[in-house]
Amino acid sequence: MGFLHKLFGKNEKKDQMYYEKDNIGTRLDVLKKANDYWLVRNMKQKFEPYILYVFENEDNAKNALLNLEFIHVAQDTQKLICRKPLNFGYYSDEKGNYEAALIGEDLSIEDFEQAQKSFTKYRGKLKNEQEPEYKSSQHVQPKLIDTGKVTFVEKYSKDNSFMGVNTYEIYKGPDAATAKAFLETKKVTESLYYIIVETPEGNYGRDIEGMYKE
Repeated sequence: MGFLHKLFGKNEKKDQMYYEKDNIGTRLDVLKKANDYWLVRNMKQKFEPYILYVFENEDNAKNALLNLEFIHVAQDTQKLICRKPLNFGYYSDEKGNYEAALIGEDLSIEDFEQAQKSFTKYRGKLKNEQEPEYKSSQHVQPKLIDTGKVTFVEKYSKDNSFMGVNTYEIYKGPDAATAKAFLETKKVTESLYYIIVETPEGNYGRDIEGMYKE
């Protein structure tokens, strides 16, 4: 029981099976991805709420994330998935420690406080954080988003030489919220397959690893 708990995490006790296609987050699983995020963040001056802790070992960083109700292990890839459109994950830093992070405008105050407790429970040390504005995710009527406003533009393939053939589905949408809601309805099960929604607020995409912003 202890081994299974360590491998799959607390959430798998719910008997709910999750797969790679269920991921709607963007993984930060290597230091370069994290550094790229912070670079773009500073360039665009768009400061989303986040929480970032440092752990002495990989197990604690992984389990701290798995202890959150919206983080799970994909049964088919054994990778962490996130059921919310957040940047998430853990990775080794330059000092050999592990950083675990949750970032995004969809990070609610409840998510933030839950992460604080979980990261502390697994002996993480705060590196930095930006608390979300207090907008409770509970007892709030969700805003209805008309994904029908997203329109198809084209589909094409492009030979990427040694990498293989990339396939792109291109759409246009009115804003970021509509683009993300539309992408949540899509599933990508093939490598090198990309669904992209172009909006005035930037381009949002989905591939086999989840959603991302270009």
